[in-house]
Amino acid sequence: MFNWLVQLFHKAPVPIAIKWTIYIGTLITLVMGILGWFLITQQNSFHMREVKGFGEILVEQLAHSASEPLLADDQFNLQGLVSRQTQNHNVVGAAIVPSGKSWVISGKVPGEVPETNNQEPMIWSWRDEQQQRHPAITFFSPISFRDVVAGHAIITLDREFLDRDQQRTIGIISYATIGLILIAGMLSYILSKRLSRPITLLAAAGKVAEPGALVSPQDIERQDEIGQIYAYFDRMTVGLLEKRQVEDALSRYVSPVIAEKILSNLSQHRLPNQEMEGSVLFCDIVGFTQLSEDLPADEVADLLNLYLGAIADAAHRCRGVVDKFIGDSAMILFGVPEPDKEHGTQAISCAWLIQAMVRHINKQRRLKGEEPIMLRIGINSGLMLAGNIGIPDRLEYTVVGDTVNLASRLCGAAPADGIMMSETTAEFPGVADIVDLHQQPALKIRGRKNLVKPSIAGTPSREFGQWLMRTMSHILHKNAE
Repeated sequence: MFNWLVQLFHKAPVPIAIKWTIYIGTLITLVMGILGWFLITQQNSFHMREVKGFGEILVEQLAHSASEPLLADDQFNLQGLVSRQTQNHNVVGAAIVPSGKSWVISGKVPGEVPETNNQEPMIWSWRDEQQQRHPAITFFSPISFRDVVAGHAIITLDREFLDRDQQRTIGIISYATIGLILIAGMLSYILSKRLSRPITLLAAAGKVAEPGALVSPQDIERQDEIGQIYAYFDRMTVGLLEKRQVEDALSRYVSPVIAEKILSNLSQHRLPNQEMEGSVLFCDIVGFTQLSEDLPADEVADLLNLYLGAIADAAHRCRGVVDKFIGDSAMILFGVPEPDKEHGTQAISCAWLIQAMVRHINKQRRLKGEEPIMLRIGINSGLMLAGNIGIPDRLEYTVVGDTVNLASRLCGAAPADGIMMSETTAEFPGVADIVDLHQQPALKIRGRKNLVKPSIAGTPSREFGQWLMRTMSHILHKNAE
């Protein structure tokens, strides 16, 4: 049970300064408690020794004074002796007990005398007429003459003054202990905050994870272990920042999905090649060669960035990966490098979204008196080899195979502003539900023995058309922010 509580406390989301305060405070409380108990015990023992010393002196004096009157059987003198003893406010009773004779008593005494000659003090209590209990302690001393015991002397002291002194002492020590514990608790909290400050700074700097995130350069310049940790941490944050910059830069030149795969397998020299089933989409600008001849180079670059940016936005919305931009063309993968059971429908959705985005851009160009730009798109689905292509010093993650080649040929054969797909893509589950399919005459594709039966994507379904409008509106709104 105790171990479970300790483990629970360790796992609790409590600041380390508080935990250290509790540890130190518990230790101080334990030490002060033991010290207080020791002081109270010693004080009680000291009071008891004083009372015993006082009582033994009184009873011995009474025994010495009563020896001659007892032997002379002088009852008057004996009664005077015991009466004088009770005049002390701490003495509540006294008695002379002759051997075989009646007791001479004044006040409260026990009803019997211990038989041993070395009588220990008797701790007892008596009750008054109101039945209130009064603690007392009684001392005994033999009355002897020439080694003959003639009786016993008895003195009873009021133990209430001892209890009052003891309670007062306990109170003083208790208050002093509590006060010291409180002071020690505050000091331990300040000390814990001071000791845990380096850890707190490291935790805070870890959230920022940027160089110089620590409080001050003086902390890094410390010559102890904390200073070394600060320096190591600062160098580590520099490395993290550089790694993040590399990731951002790499994501601009390759797809973020592929960049993530490369960075997550840095121990491997190259990503493994594997055969995967997916869809490939090629699109290019119709008449771009002539267009580039009539425009300055910077305007051509701006135009390409505008249209290729729309293509990249559409690919992202349809779970596609932009494999590469080749001049005015783009190659987009679906189901690669991450498997996707809906790669065919996602490719058709992306193609239609690209055309919708291009129509919106063309509308803006017409308002400015500029010529519209048309795209043609080719799509094919099937098996392809995904992996690294190139030499060890210059690799490119891409897909190759007959499926990719056919998609490129279909793009070249597609009409302006049209989407041409292979028979495999047209028969992909769900494609016919989102667009009308217009089968085209069989084509002879260079490099293939068999004819290809392509289809053109026609009017989208009502539900798919609504999705296109919502998605395009969302993209335009985000780009406008």
